Amino acid sequence: MNGGPSGFNNAPVTKIFVVVCVLLTILAGIQGRSAKVALSYQDIFGKLRLWKLVMSVFAFSSTPELMFGLYLLYYFMVFERQIGSNKYSVSNHTVYATSRF
Repeated sequence: MNGGPSGFNNAPVTKIFVVVCVLLTILAGIQGRSAKVALSYQDIFGKLRLWKLVMSVFAFSSTPELMFGLYLLYYFMVFERQIGSNKYSVSNHTVYATSRF
């Protein structure tokens, strides 16, 4: 009746991504920076705000955006279970590194 394991079983990378996204979004919301999460080259190179490189990837600027992003991350858990946590984390790091250019 059940199609597979439920929750975050056998998906530690997805679990870490979801927790980090939620925590950084809440942190940005508490500090009032949720509208300033977007990546700007002027902020990074001109004002040396290197923390935006991390925040722009993991933090969301609104609650609907957070819910949709968490749904997609939770859905990608299927890929992690299929290809394994090591390959999944390497592919995530590759996508992150290439998206910075």
